[in-house]
Amino acid sequence: MVFMNDDSSIPGPPPPVDHATRDVREHAAEALRMLNESLGDGNTTATNPVVDSQTTYDIKEAAEQAMNMAAKAQESLEENALGTDCFDENSRLVLILAENESVTVEPEPEMVIGRSDSGSNYKPEIDLTPYGAYRLGLSRSHAILRYHDQALELIDLGSRNGTHLNGRKLAAQSPQRLHDGDIVRLGNLAFRVKFQSS
Repeated sequence: MVFMNDDSSIPGPPPPVDHATRDVREHAAEALRMLNESLGDGNTTATNPVVDSQTTYDIKEAAEQAMNMAAKAQESLEENALGTDCFDENSRLVLILAENESVTVEPEPEMVIGRSDSGSNYKPEIDLTPYGAYRLGLSRSHAILRYHDQALELIDLGSRNGTHLNGRKLAAQSPQRLHDGDIVRLGNLAFRVKFQSS
């Protein structure tokens, strides 16, 4: 499996609709307004050289597609709002690396995330070596997942290429609480966090 150096292949929430689809909605609304004006003023496609039947169909189809895209993006945003941060002893952690790649983790009080090193026989509790960890800039001991008080915390261990949570770089040794649905990037390897009840 080939991983890109970003998190674009990871399913997750889209950017807010107002930013992601504002232009699409404006263009769609303008296209519909123009179409309604040309059809509403008594002109037909036969007498109006600017708007023929194919143009009318294209404008209408593009406008409908744009409005559908905006509606789907809004629904997805509402479904993927910040999830719960409650992680009880019956939960499992699933790291979703791509559409068909995931790692299921049984919770322990502290789990190092990183990559193995065959030279020293080092292997972290959560070993992402099979997912291109070395190539994508993970340190051997990149970060820690700490489980306590029905919560999971992510702590960067001063890694060379950094740890990001939902696009924000974490300071080393500064615990950050994880929520269901968060996007974590270690170096250039990204995954979505899922809390799964067992």
